[in-house]
Amino acid sequence: MGRDILTGQAILNSFIQGKEEAFRHYYDMYYDALCLFGNRMTHDREVALDIVQNVFVNLWKVRATIESELHLKMYLYQAVRHRCIDHLRSVKMLEKYSDEYRMLESEEDYCNMVVEEEVYRLVMQEIDRLPEEQRKVILLHLEGKNNTEIAEILHISINTVKTHKARSRQQLKVRLKDLFIITVLLGL
Repeated sequence: MGRDILTGQAILNSFIQGKEEAFRHYYDMYYDALCLFGNRMTHDREVALDIVQNVFVNLWKVRATIESELHLKMYLYQAVRHRCIDHLRSVKMLEKYSDEYRMLESEEDYCNMVVEEEVYRLVMQEIDRLPEEQRKVILLHLEGKNNTEIAEILHISINTVKTHKARSRQQLKVRLKDLFIITVLLGL
């Protein structure tokens, strides 16, 4: 744990000093979750991708003002949130999506959305750590494919698909146990 904090602080310091590999670290860490977050607000994947790209460009410009990794994360989510609200206002979609807009302006709903996106990011991070074949099976399953379709796509038997799923679930259950406890405590 202490090593992770030191590593995290070292990455943050490198980022503040303008090291592109440190920027890439944060980009890779948050990009997908921020795109999902923006897409849920704008209901337009392309707009969300543009917003997130612009937020990262601005993050690079203001990197010297970032004080901690928590500050960086909150900057990213707040910036995406505000730009999505600005976008919704500018294209006059507020009437069509008035419920979503009201939800965005509600601090409690905003916090819940941030937590959901962070949980998604953490789960996807753990899925990425699975062995390659297990990861492929789980990602296809998350796309809505059944065992037969997965077996055909990957050219493996249905029993192998079931085995990969069972092993993946077990590994994810162990790795994400703390996340589960936190979500229960938060009432999510």
